[in-house]
Amino acid sequence: MRRVAERIGIAFLLVVLALLLWQNVLEGVERREPVRGRMVDAGGHRLRMIVSGPGRGPTVILECGIGGSTASSWGWEQRAVAKFARVVSYDRAGLGASDPGPMPRDGNRLIDELHTALEHAGLPPPFVFVGHSYGGLLARLFTERYPGEVAGAVLVESSYASSSTGAARPVRPYLHLLPLAPWAARLGLMRLGVALIGTDARRLPEPERAEQSAYLSSSRQWMGIVRELEAWGPLTNPEAAKTHGFGSRPLAVLTAETSAHRWSGWSAMQEQAARLSTDSVHEIVPGATHGSAVTDSASAAFVSAAIEEVVTAVRERRPLRSLVGGVN
Repeated sequence: MRRVAERIGIAFLLVVLALLLWQNVLEGVERREPVRGRMVDAGGHRLRMIVSGPGRGPTVILECGIGGSTASSWGWEQRAVAKFARVVSYDRAGLGASDPGPMPRDGNRLIDELHTALEHAGLPPPFVFVGHSYGGLLARLFTERYPGEVAGAVLVESSYASSSTGAARPVRPYLHLLPLAPWAARLGLMRLGVALIGTDARRLPEPERAEQSAYLSSSRQWMGIVRELEAWGPLTNPEAAKTHGFGSRPLAVLTAETSAHRWSGWSAMQEQAARLSTDSVHEIVPGATHGSAVTDSASAAFVSAAIEEVVTAVRERRPLRSLVGGVN
């Protein structure tokens, strides 16, 4: 009996070692792939940044939620917005192709790093800040810290800040499991899950689809996600709750249709977000989920139209107009 147990133990160890080797080889190959965009100094470490579109202001900043790589998550929107404005997507430190950054990874540190990178990239204000999910908190923090530089905002399925130290509802069920994710990724289990189950990344165009899938398979990406989540409750959420909103700046709040029906109180939080500005519209993105609101081509077209409306309102110094199919 002991011999059988020993053989099972040896076989298990060999499987684990094989998985580790397999994952390390694949991550090594992926790290050697050329990085799209450019690496920009953010104060001692570099952020990957992709800039496209004409130079006429305001410049649109795209900010992803927890777990994503902004430069990959917004593939559809980057293409669409570049037709009418200069648009910037980037990876926060520790995510995507960016270098790791100093701890803690709270919202104030993240927006200060972004601001430094924008300066070093030669991208002056004014900005229209577009934040998805957790990125909505960063939009509020950026506006609070640099009020003279933000001309408007778009919040897509934005997390809503409160004085509590909790994370937003979409991620709460997974918080106790997320610290295990980097270890699962080292064994290739996250890669297997991405391949078999799929993620919202499958809706993206190429090369963003392949990039995002590779990042979601990486232990490095998941460690970056865990570090941001560790700071979300105790630091970022209270920080964002102390902000004063967007004043009279044009603000479009976009809520996914399925989120509005699935999560009790989510619509009310989105309506509260719309009240952060005296010039706002609150629109429903038809057929969208929390994730697909950004990654699905049809939903992205709706989001891009909202961005264009905010950009146009800023340029023409006029109030926002409701989008077709939305609710004001």
